[in-house]
Amino acid sequence: MTLDFKTLQPSEKPNRYLLLPAGFESSATPDGRSPAFTVDVASLAAALKRVALAEARTELLSADDDAGDYEFVQRSAVFRFPDLISVKIMPAGEGKSSLAVYSRAKLGYSDFGVNRKRVERWLAALEAELAAG
Repeated sequence: MTLDFKTLQPSEKPNRYLLLPAGFESSATPDGRSPAFTVDVASLAAALKRVALAEARTELLSADDDAGDYEFVQRSAVFRFPDLISVKIMPAGEGKSSLAVYSRAKLGYSDFGVNRKRVERWLAALEAELAAG
């Protein structure tokens, strides 16, 4: 199922994190802003899949490379609770791309910042991988 970031209504629970590119029009207020990467959409998508799937207990549930839509699940270490991570990769000017990310727990009320930390970790790993070439 593809998530529509433009009409997204995030959960009121504190067990989620929403990252949107600057200037992206959405009905939701983001928790953070994603940078513009100096690579095309296909390169950012390939790097995203490498970064996400390098993490423990993470799998790709669905991918639509033409639309830039990806859905991952990452499970907690002990109880295997699932967190869903939806990503939309989009152009951000000539030779650039950016992404929207909505990471959220499927169970419970609070996540103790796990989803925010995951998104920030993935962003840092993407920036490092893309800088290394």
